[in-house]
Amino acid sequence: MDSPLVVRSVASRGGAWGARGAGMAHDVSVSSTAPRPTGRRNARLGQTVGDMVRSLAIVLALVGLLVAVTYQSQSAEVRSVDVATAQAQAQRQAPFDLQTWTPGPDDAATSVRWQATEGSGGIPVWHVGYLVDGSEYLQVAQSKAAEASFVPEQTSGGTPQGEATVGGLRWQRYESEGRRSLVSVEGGVTTVVSGTLTWPGIEAAAGALGPGSVVSG
Repeated sequence: MDSPLVVRSVASRGGAWGARGAGMAHDVSVSSTAPRPTGRRNARLGQTVGDMVRSLAIVLALVGLLVAVTYQSQSAEVRSVDVATAQAQAQRQAPFDLQTWTPGPDDAATSVRWQATEGSGGIPVWHVGYLVDGSEYLQVAQSKAAEASFVPEQTSGGTPQGEATVGGLRWQRYESEGRRSLVSVEGGVTTVVSGTLTWPGIEAAAGALGPGSVVSG
């Protein structure tokens, strides 16, 4: 603590008292009370900020882990559809033989429908979608639609890339970003096999098309 600062003053009042008190000094003590910085507060503040940063990092890590686990769980849950039953029902209305692809042990049929699309001009389209090897997509589409917009719709706006002969049929290749398609037109029926597989994979799928296991009913 600082020593008191002593200020000596001399009375200057007039009169008798002023005369008597002339030259009498009065001591006035002034203490300096300004605190010296100790650095403790800044240290405590820094410690608090550090704790907050560490806590936030832990929370973000836990949130990231939760999101990753949830995403993996959702990815693992692949719902398969009953293609055979849907095919049997659609075949009663379809004027041509509906074709399917037989998935392997690591594949699954994930969508099936018999209905018109925006590009089919009101004509029903037979569609079966597959998840291949857990990450690739394959689809088979068939229709008697004669609309010019049908093939671009089914090939995702693909551009012609030459021809290929698969399964004794001539197919037109189409390719768009991340998607390859084979298109065949036989007897007024347009068949499209497309997906994210490589060209050999798409061609193998097209060559393996068949009536499938259609249940009677």
